[in-house]
Amino acid sequence: MAKKPQKPAPAGKWELPDKEVLAALGAFVIGWSGLETVVEAGIYKQTGLPPLESSIITGGLAFKSRSSILSSLLHRNPEGNAQAIAILKQIQNISDRNDILHGVTGGNKNQVWFNRRRTDVKFSSKFEHYNRERLYLLALKCGDLATQLLAELDISPDEYVRFLQESHNAANKL
Repeated sequence: MAKKPQKPAPAGKWELPDKEVLAALGAFVIGWSGLETVVEAGIYKQTGLPPLESSIITGGLAFKSRSSILSSLLHRNPEGNAQAIAILKQIQNISDRNDILHGVTGGNKNQVWFNRRRTDVKFSSKFEHYNRERLYLLALKCGDLATQLLAELDISPDEYVRFLQESHNAANKL
């Protein structure tokens, strides 16, 4: 099957997106950050380490490494953790994250675009366009998946906040 030809890369005439698009982009970044922290809290819960030690181990790791560690920990009991594993796989498959946080970008008033580059077997390049609605939907997806993963890992909102506070306070000896 022939590959569908891509449009040429957008050139020139880029402008800053309007405030609504920028706010939606910010909402996605905040939502993704929350997902990363939930994965870190999951590692904390699964290992039983104190919050500071868990944060020291995960603090310098990229998302791929953190999610791989959590996946390995969950696979110690694949039947009991089947839902958490499935949710984690959904999170790992959000390719928009790499587009937005690592892609070459441009935009106009109504949208922003990022270059989705892949090096799986052969290098490929595709521009993904994100308008306000797409970005907010991604932000909501992040929030929903974070909430689901916390529930499956049996981490209450209070325990999640306590993990973050205790790790911070211990690092700063407060």
